[in-house]
Amino acid sequence: MNIFRLGVMTLLAAAVFAGGALAQEPREPTGVRLGLMYQPEYQPGLVVLPFAAEAGSEAMAQPIRGIVEQDLDYSDRFEVMRDAGGVEAGEPVNVELWKERGVDWVLDGSIETGPGGDTLLRLVLHDAVYGSVKDDRSFVLPAQGDPNFRMAVHAAADEIVGWATGDLGSAASRIAFVLDARDGSKEMYVIDYDGENVQRITSDGAITLSPAWSPDGSRVAFTSYRSGSPLLYERDMRAGNDRLISDRDGINITPTYSPDGSTIAFSTTVSGNTEIATYNAEQDCCLEQHTEGRRFDSLSPSYSPDGRRLAFVSNRLGEPHIYIMPVGGGEPRLISDYAFGGRAYNTSPDWSPTGDQITYHSRLNSVMQIMVADLETGDRRLLTNEGNNEDPSWAADGRHVVFSSRDREGGGLFILDTVGGRVRPLLRGTGYGLPDWSPALRRADSAP
Repeated sequence: MNIFRLGVMTLLAAAVFAGGALAQEPREPTGVRLGLMYQPEYQPGLVVLPFAAEAGSEAMAQPIRGIVEQDLDYSDRFEVMRDAGGVEAGEPVNVELWKERGVDWVLDGSIETGPGGDTLLRLVLHDAVYGSVKDDRSFVLPAQGDPNFRMAVHAAADEIVGWATGDLGSAASRIAFVLDARDGSKEMYVIDYDGENVQRITSDGAITLSPAWSPDGSRVAFTSYRSGSPLLYERDMRAGNDRLISDRDGINITPTYSPDGSTIAFSTTVSGNTEIATYNAEQDCCLEQHTEGRRFDSLSPSYSPDGRRLAFVSNRLGEPHIYIMPVGGGEPRLISDYAFGGRAYNTSPDWSPTGDQITYHSRLNSVMQIMVADLETGDRRLLTNEGNNEDPSWAADGRHVVFSSRDREGGGLFILDTVGGRVRPLLRGTGYGLPDWSPALRRADSAP
C-alpha cells in the first residue's frame, strides 16, 4: 500500500486529512510566493445612519441596522465608520458633511409598514462623492421572531454590496462543518456565515465527513459511518430526511455537486483503487467512473463553475497533488507545485465561483497552509502563515474562504478575505473541521 493510499485509510479512521501520518516533510516549493501576498485595494468609506421606525417598530430598528452594518463590514469592500456622529434617526441626510469626513457612501434606512401589513426595510444608498442617490428600495421582512428573519436582512445587505460594487455580497449564506464529539464520533452542523444560529444536523453517534452543499442550498451530501461503513447520503435541508446515494463496497467520500445540481461527483473504491465517479442525483441512478488509476488514487473532486472540468487530488506522481481534467475525460493538468524527487502534500481543492482560481491546502515547513492557484497565470499564492490551516471552501462571492485550523488562536473555523488578507474567527475551539460554504440561500424580496 503506497503512502497516499495509507493516507486515504487514515482519513477514514481519523475523519480528516491530518498532517504528519500522510506524507514526509516536503521541500519548500519553488514557483510559490511564500510571503503573504495581497493586493492593496482602496476601500471606500461607508457609514450606516440610525434607522428610523414607525410607531410599534422601534425595537426592530437597531438590531436590523446592526446586522446590516456588520454584513457590510464583513464584506471587506468598505471601510465602515462605526460612529454616526450623533445623527438622529429620520434626520435629513447631509451628504456634503459626510463627504467632508471622508465618507463615500451613506446608507440611510427605515422600518415601515407596507400596504398589506408587511414589515418593510427601506434602504437608501447615497453617493456622497457625486451627491446623488445610488439606489432606493424597500424589502419585505418576515416577523422578527421568524427563523428566516436574519437571513432576509442578510439578503438586503447583499443587495447594498451589489449597488455599490456591482457584485452581490455573500451574507445570506451558511457554512456546514463537522465537530468531534467526546465519544469519538463526528456530527454535522451548520452555522450562519456571521457565527449565529448554530444547528446540529446529524445525531448518529458515528463519524460524519465531507458535507457539501447543493447549488440551490436545499441539500447537503455527506459521508456517514452510521451503518458501520463509509456510505454516501444526501440530506434534504427543508424536510430533514436523508436518502442513500452510494453504498458501494470500500469508501464513498468527498462528494461535490455539479453546478446545475443534477450530478454528485465523489470518491469511491474501484478494483482496489480510489477513483472519481459521478452519480445522477436527479434520476437517482447511473454511476459513471471518471478516473482509472490502476496504481494510484484520485479523490476530492470539485467542479468548475461551467461544469466542464473537475479539480481533484491524485498521487500519480508519488505524492498528493492537485489536478484538473475535463469531465468527459482527457489528460489531467497539474496545478500544484511539483519538482522531480521532491516531497509534497496538496489536497482539498475547491474551485472558485469566478472560475479563475482554485484554493487548496499544502504542507509547507511542517504545517498545513491555505494556497490559491491562479488558473490564468499559473501563479500560486500563500494565503496563511499562522497555525495549521486546512480544508478551504469558497463563498459565493469568490472572494472569501472559510477554513479550519487546529491551533490558530486556539483552533476553530476562520473566514479569510483572499484580496485584503483579513481573517476573522467564525467558531473558536478544537474539533471543528471540513467546512463547506453554501451558495446564496436567499435573495432579497423587493416590495412592489
